[in-house]
Amino acid sequence: MGLTLTPHSAFSAINDYVVKQWNLQNGLPSQSIASIVQDDNGYIWLGTQFGLSRFDGHKFTNLTTQNTAFLQSNAVHKLLMDKRGMLWIGTRRGLHRLNPQTLEAQSFNTQGPVHDLLEDHDGGVWIASNGLYYISEADQLLHDSENQPTLFSPSKINQIVGSVTRMALSSDGIWLVNEHHLLKIKESSSVNNNEFRLKLASKLSLPRQLAQTIIHDLSWIDGRLYLASELGAYFLDIDEVIRRYSEIGNTAVYKFLGDEDGGFWVSTSNELMYREPNGSWQSVRPTQAEQNIWFSDIFKDRENNIWLGSLNEGLWFAHSGKVERHQVGPTINQGVSAITQATDGKVWASSRLGIGVLNTLGEYQQVLAMQQLKRRQVFDLEFQGERLYLGTDKGVLLYEQGQVYTLPFIELRDNPVFSISPSNKGGLWLGTGRGLYRLDYAGLTPFAYNSFLGSQYITFVLDLPNFGFIGTNKGAYQYNERGIEKLGGHTALDVAYITSILHLDDVSTLIGSRSHGLFYQTKKGDWLQLDASNGLPYGSINSLHYDKKFEQIWVGTKKGVYRMPAAQFTQSINNLQVEQVISQFDRQLDGKASQCCSGFGHDAVMETESSIWYPSSQGVVEIPKDVQLFGADDLQPKLEALYTKERRIPSSSLKDTIVLGNGERDITIKYTAIDFYAPKSIEFRYRLSGKEKSEWRDASTGQEAIYTNLPPGEYVFELEVKRRGQDWTKARTKQVAISLPRRFDETIYFRLVITCGFIFLFYLIFWVFRAQERRKQMALENLVADRTTELRKANEKLNQVNTQLKLVSHTDELTGLRSRRFLFDQLPKDVEHYQRNAQSLQQQNKRLVLMILNVDSFSKINDTYGPIGGDSCLQQLATLLNMRTQGSDYVARWSGDEFLLLLRDFKRDEVEEYVGELCKAVADFDFNLPNGKSMKLTVSMGWSFYPLPLLGGQVIGWEASVNLADIALHQVKERGGDGAATIIFDEQLDAFEFEQSSNIESQLQTLQDSGLAEVRVWMR
Repeated sequence: MGLTLTPHSAFSAINDYVVKQWNLQNGLPSQSIASIVQDDNGYIWLGTQFGLSRFDGHKFTNLTTQNTAFLQSNAVHKLLMDKRGMLWIGTRRGLHRLNPQTLEAQSFNTQGPVHDLLEDHDGGVWIASNGLYYISEADQLLHDSENQPTLFSPSKINQIVGSVTRMALSSDGIWLVNEHHLLKIKESSSVNNNEFRLKLASKLSLPRQLAQTIIHDLSWIDGRLYLASELGAYFLDIDEVIRRYSEIGNTAVYKFLGDEDGGFWVSTSNELMYREPNGSWQSVRPTQAEQNIWFSDIFKDRENNIWLGSLNEGLWFAHSGKVERHQVGPTINQGVSAITQATDGKVWASSRLGIGVLNTLGEYQQVLAMQQLKRRQVFDLEFQGERLYLGTDKGVLLYEQGQVYTLPFIELRDNPVFSISPSNKGGLWLGTGRGLYRLDYAGLTPFAYNSFLGSQYITFVLDLPNFGFIGTNKGAYQYNERGIEKLGGHTALDVAYITSILHLDDVSTLIGSRSHGLFYQTKKGDWLQLDASNGLPYGSINSLHYDKKFEQIWVGTKKGVYRMPAAQFTQSINNLQVEQVISQFDRQLDGKASQCCSGFGHDAVMETESSIWYPSSQGVVEIPKDVQLFGADDLQPKLEALYTKERRIPSSSLKDTIVLGNGERDITIKYTAIDFYAPKSIEFRYRLSGKEKSEWRDASTGQEAIYTNLPPGEYVFELEVKRRGQDWTKARTKQVAISLPRRFDETIYFRLVITCGFIFLFYLIFWVFRAQERRKQMALENLVADRTTELRKANEKLNQVNTQLKLVSHTDELTGLRSRRFLFDQLPKDVEHYQRNAQSLQQQNKRLVLMILNVDSFSKINDTYGPIGGDSCLQQLATLLNMRTQGSDYVARWSGDEFLLLLRDFKRDEVEEYVGELCKAVADFDFNLPNGKSMKLTVSMGWSFYPLPLLGGQVIGWEASVNLADIALHQVKERGGDGAATIIFDEQLDAFEFEQSSNIESQLQTLQDSGLAEVRVWMR
């Protein structure tokens, strides 16, 4: 999705918002979202066209008519979270009230679809449907009381005739719209339990054009009533006259939002508009062809994030940006190569247009044009007093008192100067492409150790009081008065292209490189390397900078900026702590990616009292030192529910000790940590401890802990959560005690009773048999033994015969493969196995694959070599197919020269590669005939998945998948064979519509004509 910014809103507040988007691929049940709210625990609830969904940043928990008992319709029109924390759900077929803690719900009949919900100042709930309904707070409290669990229903307002579409709460009443009028309810009173009367303070007839169109929203914002309709925006003026709101334009308007900061958000058919208090309108709009993004709902959560529910493009999440951009030219994408700060505090920047200055107000003014710089590329800027030195691709330029001079030294003529830094002995160090030089009042002096450098391509110089560092394109050096030495011998630092060096007393020396990541020196003197394998966000480094106030090391790259605590570099790092501040993958509301550091060398970063400044491809970026990063807040682990086979224990009950029943030995605990900024950076671990502490289990995927067949005892379930890079000692913990009592058969009393009973029974039997005659006892025992032996032999024979019969009926006599009868017995079991593990297999992108294979021109083989030759080829092909399948898969003979392969738990994206390899394997195989000759065969294949990749695909039986595979096979046959085919369906195709057809071929042809299905054929 791309968005473009309208000209009048460039570099304004709306573009400070960074956005994320979720759709069907992320687990959202529907692309069409009608309503958004947030509960007291921080969960986001979404009303969609395919059910109700709860979102915690990690996953969507979807509630539909298929998995809940209370929802009467999947089409959710409106959500309302009341002040008591209850969620009201208005659907196409009525109203529901849900407790988000326990997921207990109650349904109400409103005799039609619910269009809107509203809570008044007194806590009463108003329902807009085919008429107007009301539920008072007193009725709700009475129903929720433990002493009065009475049923209650909405009271219908008989004074309101017709369908009520939208409502808005003002300071002194409720505004609502029905079919022809705009009404205001001033006062209301209850006559009895079934009737409710109200006083109408205003009744205005809608203009004809509004009465004949759809009213999408009614909002009371800053003392004014706004109407959003297909014909545009309207407002009610002080004289109670409905007028067009011309500032919005004439396009369709869907939603208004007035936030707590005084901002005004408006969603139209082709723009998202925003206006700060006393500011001008800003907007963003779609740029992709044939794409209109309609935001049906706009919601601002407790963290001041903006949630946008689209009617066609899923869920959007927008949060305030972290940086401020300063434009350095007439265009917003003007790239900056170097920046520095003058003695008066102004920021000087170099771009392709020349040199300019940003004053303390952030206003840019051009100082030197590119013609004055003789069209030289500027690598570095450095002030010495009032003089500005410019390192360029052809020597050094000096700017002083409005004039530009070229330093007249032959050593700098046509010599690139990459780095300019101050010298402790006065003057400046110049890092050039032909060595290091010192410039002072006496002139230009070459560095004493230039001849000892492995490369004289100087990229960085850091001069400290007693020693210094030099960076080249082939390693780094440290020098002092006694000499010079190369750093990091026998490591990658020896050949690294050095971009920046940072020395911190009593901490470490850090060296940034272009291709080898970050190097740091331990207190023992060892040089260690950090790159992407150690958690470094980006490999190529442009600059290193130390913020003394917050003791942070800032790292600038071409792909982003990140910062790290300096204290961790005092020793060898096993778990790197790093925070990404800016990433090029961050998207703005205008759809553009965030662009960061494009500068080079020492002056690619600059520090002021409160900010860190970086050059970028879109001007100069200013980042506050104390910026609070998104996702950096403390995580709060949450236990969502505990499940047993008998019940669900909600989160509200997981505070005290949970006492389970005697038979509840299998438990599942679901957990989460709500975070919408960086959920992928969250790591969980958990353990269930009894008398002794158990081992922690790391939860890389999934958010549930499963325990089976637990013995009785007292347990404590502990959950810890942290962000990637943090130590587990800083993790936040959540725990719950679980008591599992013993069954009576597990107690010592039960064992004592059983033992005494056995002793008594043994004594009684012994006493009875002791009284019998020894001879009769022996005879009886012999007779029993003989009969037992005969019966055992008969049973063994019967079992052998049954086994042989089953083996014969399930085995093809010619090939030894599984028979068609075996498939009809086994396939339902495989389907049942998949359905039991559907969630896990879908997360792994696995399916059942049904593949039918047919030998091309097999009749010619029988005609030429006879039935014996044909049978020999089928037997060899059967052996080849068995060799090309895994142990859990199987091959069956479907008919004469047709075989069916069932691939269990097979990854979807690997099927095409497997089919191609199988076709090639058959074509390359030499089939030996009984007459000693050999021949080549080819095969045609058709394959399909179970379940079919449709919405609700599991409702279609496996027989449909076999039929589709057979249809695909015949498509290959019609093209001459030696290939494979399958049928691809549109992602939005509903499985229920597909299942209703009795003729799958005609239905498939209809879908192909509609562009909802296609036959994909691969010919070898």
